[in-house]
Amino acid sequence: MNASKVPLLAAIAVIVLFFVGGAFVGAPLPVEKSPADTVAWLQVHRDGIPVAVVCTTLALVPFLILTAWVRRALPDVYGYAFLAAAGAFGAQTMVSLWFVSGPALHADTIEPKTARALMDVGAYYGPILTSTDVVMAGAVALAALGAGALPNWLGWVSAVFAAEQVAEMSTIYGTSGFAAPGGPWNFGVGAALLMIWFLALGVALSRKPA
Repeated sequence: MNASKVPLLAAIAVIVLFFVGGAFVGAPLPVEKSPADTVAWLQVHRDGIPVAVVCTTLALVPFLILTAWVRRALPDVYGYAFLAAAGAFGAQTMVSLWFVSGPALHADTIEPKTARALMDVGAYYGPILTSTDVVMAGAVALAALGAGALPNWLGWVSAVFAAEQVAEMSTIYGTSGFAAPGGPWNFGVGAALLMIWFLALGVALSRKPA
């Protein structure tokens, strides 16, 4: 049977949409910023936040397409684990958007302490998401390296990503700087590795006979 380019195109679409959405907002608001700074940040980004939310929402469509292809390529046990984690990934992503789009809706009138509290809740999206990433990447790594369902190189890429995500769970305890919740480790290093892993999945699945 011929290979399909659908997984690769889906992975590229996810990456592009996440990148475009992020470009409209820029760096996330650090958790150490004051309530007044939080409101100021929301006011500056009030026009970009809806664009970022739309892009991220749309990105879930190709993400779920990619998920379907991964599920089909994996043996049942690994496939079910991946599917459950991917569902949790999508749900957590959608919920996280509520905590930035809601405060931005009334950026001129929201009470600063309320804005800071809502943004603090949203900041834990990255630290908590690591659990679903570990299961997804771990399932692919085990299926590739143990069961030979996918190329070995993808298994090693997945294993490295899973290990990084385990380490990244430590951001739950962060309070400021690089390792703070929603900080550069989550949305810089972790997000970049996630996009690389998505691309690796797309490449491997597009070379696999459909």
